[in-house]
Order: sequence, then C-alpha cells, then structure tokens
Amino acid sequence: MVEYILGNYLVETGKITKDQLNRILTKQDAVRVKLGLIAVEEGLITIEQADEVNRLQAVMDQRFGDIAVSKGYLTGEQIDKLLKQQGNAYLIFVQALVDEQLITMEEIDLLWNDFKRRYGYSNSELEDIKSDNVDRIVPLMLPDEAKKYDGIVATAVRTLIRLVSRNTYPGWGAMTEVMPADDMVSQALAGENGIVTCFSERNGALLDVCCSFGREEFDCLDLDSLDAAGELLNCINGLYASEMSRQGVQLELMPPEYNGMKEQTCSGPVCRVPIFVRGQGLYFTIAEIK
Repeated sequence: MVEYILGNYLVETGKITKDQLNRILTKQDAVRVKLGLIAVEEGLITIEQADEVNRLQAVMDQRFGDIAVSKGYLTGEQIDKLLKQQGNAYLIFVQALVDEQLITMEEIDLLWNDFKRRYGYSNSELEDIKSDNVDRIVPLMLPDEAKKYDGIVATAVRTLIRLVSRNTYPGWGAMTEVMPADDMVSQALAGENGIVTCFSERNGALLDVCCSFGREEFDCLDLDSLDAAGELLNCINGLYASEMSRQGVQLELMPPEYNGMKEQTCSGPVCRVPIFVRGQGLYFTIAEIK
C-alpha cells in the first residue's frame, strides 16, 4: 500500500514516470510473499492450516498472524520472524528506486519532506504511511469531518485486499453532497449511529471487483454483476457490525439496494473515498442515516 501512495506522489511530481513505477511495483510484487506461504515453506504450519487461516480471514477482520496465533498454529515470536522474512514494504520500495537509479539515497529525505509539506503531515504521520498498516493509514486519508468513518473504511480496504487483490490502496477522501445514484450498490446498517455504505464506479475497478469476487466475467455493470458487489459489501458491513457489537453497539444489516436508495435518508457528513484495485478506481461512500 505504501508503495502506491508514495509512488503515485513521485509520478505526480514528475520524479519518475508511470512506466517506471509500474516496473518497480511488478518487481516488488514478486518479492512480497504471503505470510502463510512463508510459514508453510519454513515447516511451521501445514498447507491445510494455512488454507484454514486464509478462509477465516474472509469472515474475521483480523490479520493472518493474529488468527494463526489464536488457533495455536504459530507463536507471536514466530510471527515476528516471518514478518521480517516477508520484508518491509517501504524499505523494499525505496531500495528498488535506488537500484533502478531513479533516486539517490541522498534525495530520499528531501522527497519525503516535500511529501509531508504537500499533505500537511507530521513526522509521526509520515511514519504511519511508512508502516503499511491499514488502520494507521486510513485516518490520514479522511477529511476531519469523516474521521469517525475510519473503522468502516479500513474494514473495506482490508477486505478488498484479502478477497479481491493485494494491489489495493485508498486515495484521499472528500466530502460530497449526495450519495451516488447510478452504477452503485448500497447497504444500510440500521441502529443507533447507523450508517449507509456504497460502492460505485470510478474508472473501471467496480466491474473488475464484481468479476473477481463473483468469479464470473461480467461484460458490464448490471444487476447481475452488481449483485456480486452487493455480496462483497454485505461481507464488509458484516465484519464491521461484528466489531461494533463487541464494543456494545448493535447494527442491523439491511438488504443491499442497487442504483438508488429507496428507504434510508442520509444525514450528516457524506464522505466519498476512492479505492484503487489493480490500478483502477471505485468509490466507497459512507454517510449517516436517519
């Protein structure tokens, strides 16, 4: 994730080209092996145990390592060692830039200082970006009025990473007046402090997500393809509702709606967050409901 955020900044500022970034990302994708595969290769868990943990990630909003430890398959110490073998995404990305002679080591601090100034980040917030941790990054991508939505946005990003593509990352959110009405699927989570969430098209990612998650080649965004997006949205909202329930907040999932919301009325801030999947974008929109 960090490689896309910082990499796109370098493209936007003319430091590198889009082709150069894509070349680095392709190489980096080959380096970052899934934690389960490393654990199997190390003989720490079986293939069946790794598959079980991967399946559980689809219904539990937890990291592979946390689930493996809770199941007794791995220890915390083993997870720490595996994470070191997997590699630090930020350091791998910077090393690739240097190896490709696109920047020098001396330029790195200057580049990131410029990045901080452009987005108004502090040193600690830049460390959050470098961490490659969804929970630390998402709040930085939201406007102040939408900080309270960071939990559901982080759940959406994590779920897309797990169930659709590892090459998923959020863009900077913005406030908007209304929820989308076309090429969209929405779902209300009713209850105290209820919200409505929505997937809508941006530049191709929603159809791609429908095909990947639905395991079918859809030609266009229609009710058949959007039904797959509705199932994915229901999965995201279910994970979020389960977490809120553990915090004492009860939310009830309403049936998904397509191309327009009939029953719920938005109130309060409406936040639209671009999420990029394999280089294409969709919108994830959140608002309070009455």
